[in-house]
Amino acid sequence: MRLLDRLADKRVVICVGSGGVGKTTLAAALAVRAAADGRKTLALTIDPARRLANSLGLEQLDNVETRIDPDIFRRAGVEPRGELYGMMLDAKRTFDDLIRRIAPSDEAAQRILDNTYYQTLSDALSGSQEYMAMEKLYELQADRDYDLLVVDTPPTKHALDFLEAPNRMADFLDGKVIQWFVKPYLFAGKVGFAFAQRGAALLFKMLERFTGYEAMADLAEFFLAFEGMYDGFKTRALRVKQMLGSSAAAFVLVTSPASPAIDEAEFFWTRLARERMTPEAVVFNRVHSLGQADHAAWAEQARRANDKLIARFPAYAPAIDALIDNAVDVAVVAEADQRAIARFRARTDPQRPAYRVPALASDVHDLASLLALSEHVENES
Repeated sequence: MRLLDRLADKRVVICVGSGGVGKTTLAAALAVRAAADGRKTLALTIDPARRLANSLGLEQLDNVETRIDPDIFRRAGVEPRGELYGMMLDAKRTFDDLIRRIAPSDEAAQRILDNTYYQTLSDALSGSQEYMAMEKLYELQADRDYDLLVVDTPPTKHALDFLEAPNRMADFLDGKVIQWFVKPYLFAGKVGFAFAQRGAALLFKMLERFTGYEAMADLAEFFLAFEGMYDGFKTRALRVKQMLGSSAAAFVLVTSPASPAIDEAEFFWTRLARERMTPEAVVFNRVHSLGQADHAAWAEQARRANDKLIARFPAYAPAIDALIDNAVDVAVVAEADQRAIARFRARTDPQRPAYRVPALASDVHDLASLLALSEHVENES
């Protein structure tokens, strides 16, 4: 069964994996093929490398959906039956939009947006990019009419942040934390530490020494501006979590057979399974193969043929040696790939669908090559 057929009832497909395994390219290939097959598809990237835009024939992507010109499909020899859009997350703009959406009033939203600390930290807070990716994904899934959203996540470490970000951001803006950290200072003033909790008073005295009272007051205003919005953040975080665990969403784990990528993939599989988000399928990319069941035996045959060939064509001995050595090396790598894949499947779920994409001789850099790549994810291994 084709991977896209297996994902036919999904609205959200999230491609995850470590860096350098072709995850961005595969996400683009799935989106291109889905659009060619007739689905209205959006490819969303939160990977700052911006490779997805180039693959889709664009100079850049933005925080709004961009329609991919159907003529790009036609130049690749395909008449698209669906529509393809591309988009790249802008965490700052998404955060601003979220503030406007859940603030109790326009005035409250503007007070936050005008705050100096918000302007400086809204795109630098720990987990803000990953949280905004979840927010944008939730917005697109809830408010748009796409048949399929294909999400290209950052490398594995950050993709784990992608899963944890909603809860982490909600905890960061938790009302109890704000009350302990900010209110005693704001209302006690410079001489009123006796009214504050002892731990907070000591902390504020130390911070005041380095930052000054005015800086601390500004920071207090930053946190207090979020009063009344904590429930909104937590509610949306819960909805995002529910969406990721629903039957409408699927994770596709992309890896290569080489270490450490496949080791990271195994760790990530375990992490997703623990969250009850086991990947729908795994794609092994850049797999070496000679089309032989026993690569080791093939390599041994090549070594034995070496002497015979040199005896027959002595003048070409150096070239024959080089060719045979290369063939043996490929066989050794292919055998290692097969062992790594078998070990991964035995340690995870041997019954889970798996697809193998061969190591290609040419680069995948445009829509035509993306379509060609998608054909390699049509047969389950």
